[in-house]
Amino acid sequence: MNKNSIVSHEDLVTNLKLLIKSIDDYKGKWSEDRSTKNENIIDYYLWSAPITFDAMKFLYDNNLIIDFDWSHWDEGREFYKNDDPNKYNSLDRELVLKLLTAVARNDRFNDGAWAALFESGSAQKLFTRLLEIEESI
Repeated sequence: MNKNSIVSHEDLVTNLKLLIKSIDDYKGKWSEDRSTKNENIIDYYLWSAPITFDAMKFLYDNNLIIDFDWSHWDEGREFYKNDDPNKYNSLDRELVLKLLTAVARNDRFNDGAWAALFESGSAQKLFTRLLEIEESI
């Protein structure tokens, strides 16, 4: 548990369970291009499902965003490229948080990266793995 967290470990686990349930219950699109064109001007707007923002807010509110050089972290890129469905099973807490952090931070520069994590199913697997780890502490 992060020493700077403002909630107890029990509350973190409870809130994480609620978040995962909300993610699992969501049946709509994760993102959608809602850009508009007015003559020669394109107003770019990528809409993301509100639950994706809730998930990111959960990470920030619970101090789960890790400070590291995510933009040069090749291990994370390789992880996401790997199509082995069992790759999530043995992740430790730090690696789960690094994987989530890298995409959350990347989304600031690449609009839609965070929503794409949900579209691929990786976000669901990472949050579920985080819950498994937190419940074992």
